[in-house]
Amino acid sequence: MIDLPDAMHSLQNASDLDLLRLYTAIGHLLRNPARIMAIRRHLNLGQEVDFWNTRDKRLQRGRIIAFKPDQLVVQTETPHLNWTILYAAISIDPAAMPPAPPPERQPTRADFARGDSVSFEPQDLIARFGSIIRMNQKTATVATEDGMEWRVGYAGLRRVVNV
Repeated sequence: MIDLPDAMHSLQNASDLDLLRLYTAIGHLLRNPARIMAIRRHLNLGQEVDFWNTRDKRLQRGRIIAFKPDQLVVQTETPHLNWTILYAAISIDPAAMPPAPPPERQPTRADFARGDSVSFEPQDLIARFGSIIRMNQKTATVATEDGMEWRVGYAGLRRVVNV
């Protein structure tokens, strides 16, 4: 745990350039997809959470109403407002978290065939949909709806059922 008053005292003597470099580095850490996914695994739409309100500088209660790639939207009751916040602003109480689901079996090459409709989420956390056009030993090449081709590991693919 960082001693915040001590850190603030040390930062008073830092140059503006050093402060900007530190600000940029912290921003990169807060938007790191691995950190976001670790938090996102414990969240569901409609879930009530405590979040750090940067405007009022206090914890506030709200309900999750939408997920974005590096932020989420939380709605408060009083006043009735929507807040777009970083995932890092969520205060996660380990005792209040739902139990972790049993680990799923990772998909393998044998679970897919050329032409299958699949989805996947690259590092930007935006779901992509497409069809498998080539299968290699460890990855499949997926042609997406926007004309792009992606090489994706089989563990990152999810079968899409056409209804």
